[in-house]
Amino acid sequence: MTLALTALRLAVIEALNSHPVIDAQCQGRIYDSRIGNFDDKAPVPVITVATEDLSGEAWNPQNGGEPFNDSCNLVLDIGMAQFVEDGDDQYIFRPETDGEQEAALNLLAQCAEWILTTGMTHPRARQKTAAGRLLLTAVTRRVSKRDLQRFSPDDGGERLAIHMLTFRVELKGEDVETYALPAGPFGALPDPLLTVAQAMAEGSTGYRTCLAIAQDLARAIVPATTPPSQPVVVPDQAPGTLPTEVSVNLPQVP
Repeated sequence: MTLALTALRLAVIEALNSHPVIDAQCQGRIYDSRIGNFDDKAPVPVITVATEDLSGEAWNPQNGGEPFNDSCNLVLDIGMAQFVEDGDDQYIFRPETDGEQEAALNLLAQCAEWILTTGMTHPRARQKTAAGRLLLTAVTRRVSKRDLQRFSPDDGGERLAIHMLTFRVELKGEDVETYALPAGPFGALPDPLLTVAQAMAEGSTGYRTCLAIAQDLARAIVPATTPPSQPVVVPDQAPGTLPTEVSVNLPQVP
């Protein structure tokens, strides 16, 4: 189910922001599927979260169709330039040497790997963050592969480096309650997006994204109609005998 991709990206961003090292370095510059090339004049470092190559076979190979055993590539583009210019034409200093820049990118990639695959900020942290726990319990089943590639684009002479960290992620299956619509503004969402949406801070970008999707999906739900229940009708009969025919109008549940 493709809405699990949205749930994955939103949960990953929350998990990354819950890591103190990533939070201190990026200061909220973690974006969902940002379109366009990395801007070497922007504050750095920057992390862009994307999902690619969704695939999955049906859980029921005989009947086919949903739900599917889905997996996808989770891609983190981590970009850093050595110098950036602020609004006063002043340059903000970043790692001075190539080695320091690479080490800084390696640190961010390692912290991202820990929080996204274990839910913890460090192997010795002993407990998961709330956002890391949500990611592992509601959205992902396991990460089967990890790959890291390095790029150094020549963009106007700026000293720019990008690490592309890719995880092959197995996703939780779709869970849709057939008859009962959950209460609240996200009731039309299927899991895992429903669970992720309910954990979002009200008014946040993720909250607004989930709310817009839920409002669109609500138009596709046709309310179930059931006829009002009728009293049991017992036909006339001779005194002292049991009825031989009973007419009962039962509610029809699709």
